[in-house]
This record gives sequence, C-alpha cells and structure tokens, in this order.
Amino acid sequence: MARILSIELGHSVIKLCEMDHKVKRPKVYQCLEAITPAGAVTDGYIAENKMKDLAYAIKETIARNGIKTKRVIFTVASAKIINREVTVPGVKEAQIPSVVQANLSEYFPVSLAEYEVTQSLTQTLTDGPDQGKHKVLVFAAEKSMLNSYRKLADACDLDIVNVCCSGASIIEAARTQRASGCQAIIKMEEKYSIISVVKDGVLMLQRSINYGVGDAMNVVATQPSFAAGDTLAVWRLITRQNCTAEPVSNMKDAGRPEARVAVSEALNPMLNGVMRVFDYFNSHFDGAEIENVSIIGLGAQFVGVPEILGEALGIVCRKAGMSYDVEVFDTDVKQKSDAFFSCIGAGFAVDGFLHDDPKVKVSKEPNYTVASILVGILGVVVAVVMVVMSILPYKEQQAREKELTDLKVKYEEGKKAYDAMLGTKSLYEEILKGTSMSKHANDNLLLFLAELEEKLPYNVVLKEFSSDDEQCIMQMIVDDKGTAAKIVNTLRSFESVMNVVVESVNEEEIKKEDQNRNEDELGVEAVETRVVFTVNCIYYPVEIDNSVVENTAAGAGDSAAQN
Repeated sequence: MARILSIELGHSVIKLCEMDHKVKRPKVYQCLEAITPAGAVTDGYIAENKMKDLAYAIKETIARNGIKTKRVIFTVASAKIINREVTVPGVKEAQIPSVVQANLSEYFPVSLAEYEVTQSLTQTLTDGPDQGKHKVLVFAAEKSMLNSYRKLADACDLDIVNVCCSGASIIEAARTQRASGCQAIIKMEEKYSIISVVKDGVLMLQRSINYGVGDAMNVVATQPSFAAGDTLAVWRLITRQNCTAEPVSNMKDAGRPEARVAVSEALNPMLNGVMRVFDYFNSHFDGAEIENVSIIGLGAQFVGVPEILGEALGIVCRKAGMSYDVEVFDTDVKQKSDAFFSCIGAGFAVDGFLHDDPKVKVSKEPNYTVASILVGILGVVVAVVMVVMSILPYKEQQAREKELTDLKVKYEEGKKAYDAMLGTKSLYEEILKGTSMSKHANDNLLLFLAELEEKLPYNVVLKEFSSDDEQCIMQMIVDDKGTAAKIVNTLRSFESVMNVVVESVNEEEIKKEDQNRNEDELGVEAVETRVVFTVNCIYYPVEIDNSVVENTAAGAGDSAAQN
C-alpha cells in the first residue's frame, strides 16, 4: 500500500498530510503545519527567489516528523485558476477527460495554449431531457504555475505525482461524506474562501471570494494587547484562544475587548461575501435550503470564527470533523482534519493538471549485433520491393498522374472558397469578441429607471442612488417595515434586475412639519419614526445581438472573397 504526501501552500501556513493513495478508504497518518517564508507564495504562485527557503521549510518538516515517502501531490487554490461547469454526453466516466479536451474551445473563449486543464465529475443526471449526461467542473491553470511546483518538488527531493485544484479536492472529499440533505462547506484561508453547496453528495454550487481570515490575523499581529509576536505565535494564539468579540463557552479569551472587536470587524468583508453567495443560492435554487454549514481550512481552527459566521447566517456553523471516509491513528489528526479537508481530498483525486506519465522510463543498453542483422534484412526487403515496383506498367503510372492533375484542377475553386470561409470565420470571432467587450450591464440603467418610475409608490423618498456596470445601490425612506418589504418584492419583479439584496434596515426619527397645529402645540417639536433601508439591485447580464455581428461579419467576408 503506497503512501503519498499531500501538500497545500498557503500565504502564511504550509499544510502537509501523509496518507494512503489510491485506496477506497485511505489511512491518514500525519497532519502537519509549517510557516510559509514571507513572500514565497502569492495567489498560488511560487516566487522564484524564495524557492530555496520554501523547500527548506518543507524538507525540515518532513525530516523532523520521520516521513519516508518521496511521492507528493500539491493542491492549489488561486484566483488565476479559471473554471466552468459544463454538461458532457453520457459517455463512460473514463472517457470524460477525452470529451472535455475535444471541446475546450467551446468551454473557454480564450486561447489555452499556455494552460493545462483538468476536470471533476460533479453529477450524473438521472431524469429529464438530459438523463444520462454528466455535469463536470472544468479547471484551467497556467503552465508557468504548474512548472513552479515541479521545480519545488525537485528542490525538496520529491517525486511529483500530480497538481490538483483545491476546488476539485474539496469535491472529492465531500463525495466521500456520509451526510444527507443540503449543506455548505466553506473553506476559509488567509486571502480567499471557497463556498461549496452539496445536496445528498451532489455539488450544487461552488463559488470563490477574495476574502479570508488573513486580515483578522494581521489585526492580532499588530494589536499590542494580544502580544502575539511573529507569524507562528499568531497562529498558536488564534487556534487556542478566542481573539474575537464573540465569547465562546469554556474557552479563554485573549486581548482587550476593543482589540477583539477590531478582529471581528476585520472578518466583515469575508462574512458579507459568504452571505452574498448564500443569497444567490437561495434565489436560484428553489426548493433547496441550506440546512447546516461546515467550516474547513484555517477558518475552522480560528477560535470564534464559526460562531460569528453562524450569527451572520442564522445557521449553526461547525467544523467539518471526520465525517469523510478515512481512517486516522492519532487524536491530533482528528482534531486537525477540518483544516486538512482539501489536502485529504487531493489524496482521493484521480485527475489533475499533470497528464504526463509519472513513471520513470528505464533505459537499456542497445544490442548492436541484433540491430545489424535487422538492418541487413531490411535492406534485402527494400531491394526486392524496389525491383517489383520497377516492373509495374509505365502507362498505369501515367494514367494515375493524369487523374491526379484533373483532380487538382477540379478542386482548385473549392480550396479558394474554403480559404475565404476561414477568413470570414476568423473575422466573425474578432467582431464578436469586440462586441462583447463593448457591452456593459449599465446599458440596462434606462430600463431599470423606467420600471422604477412606473412601479415605485409615490410616498417613497429616494434618498441616495448610485449605479455601476453590475449593480445599483439605493437608499429609501418609507413609513414602516411592511412598506419596505413590499418595495423589495416589487424590485425583485423588475425585468432588468437579476437579484435584490437588502443591505440594511434602520428606523430613524424625522422632524414632522405640520401647519395645522394649534397654539398650545407650537412650542413642542413633533417627530415621527420612519424606516430607512438600503437595497442592492444586481442587473441581468446584457445579451449580445449576434444577428448584427453575423450580418457585419458576412458583409466583410463577402468583400474579402471578392478581393
């Protein structure tokens, strides 16, 4: 039974997991952590000038913990890894990679010459018109990024088996879970978070946001009352004591109250991003309600973070725990399993970005005696064939030559038409690309304003209004919360709006001006309570009129053909 070393490089923390590879129920032997050298890893890319320092940190951790295996899998999370969910025909599972490779130009509207591609099967449809087809999540990563991991493996004296995408690793680990119902798995790291929604083992949605717990860790490092010190000390503090403003039962709090409030506030961008993904899921997946939330990654070890997220979402949030199908031999490994969720998932993965054969080819000394005999036999065979060919009728060859000449003349015009068609197709693609770049979601602003003027009640005060390419933000004043709720429902019925999110709802006292008050009331200032709320309206993407593009390209193509 072969062991594997699964490694995930974070901005400040390196995770190493020693486990079995390519077995149904693998054993996890060790889950280890090391500090990433400053500036060595940025958004999944390894800095060339920090390669030696990074290799030293990994080799030192391997040697100190007695790890003998030389085989390594890296799992990478980066905003530069592009992904798309596609539907492929109902072929055998082993044939899915070939189908994906054959249709890459349809999945991604960019050149993939400098990218490697991998995929992860998320669901096989069992009913409806697409029954039997597969839903597949396709990932594309730059070759320069993957080459840096090859160099790192060489620097660590390790044999690289594959490089996996963190999003795919999460899917593989979630697939082995024994959980039922609809749950969200949130991987929180320093600079990013990945939200995956799984229902009965099937991936429904996966989104990444560029916010994590890194800003909160920086606050812990810079607040004097924590007295944390270097990165290692910060890491130990946040995993053992509560540094947030939310108290945790049976857990000692660290730092002064104002410092812990600052840590909680630093988590707000990440919390808002997660809430937006949840709002999107609730509005696009009718009948599917998220029942529980599991946190993995650094956020699972950051004491207080699950409680803060649970309060924001209104759902109990817990660490993922050992709910997936693995065996462990150490209590410490069980306690860390939630942070190593994607590392363990990489051990389950069957596909990755490296498609070349990892086996070392063994060279053998050539047998020159046998080679000389084979060359002699080949020479005799060639000579016999040449003699046979020389006695073929000369007129037959002449007839064949004439036939080929006639065919060349016959298809000459067809070749010209084919070349003209290729030119027109290339022009069409360029025009379509330019047209898509010129379109903005703000083009729907006039339609939105027209609907707003037609459907907004007269007694609503529009206090503030701002708009960009993707959304508009409005602050309104109404009499009560019931009116506010009706206005939000009205906005959600707009044809120009894809989603409406309520950012805030507050009650304010506003001075009341009444000309009909009697003299006894003139010295008393009258006020009334009104509701001030802010909504975020997200526009629908603008549809490109392909007929105009096609007519333009066709006219240009006819002109090119005539020339």
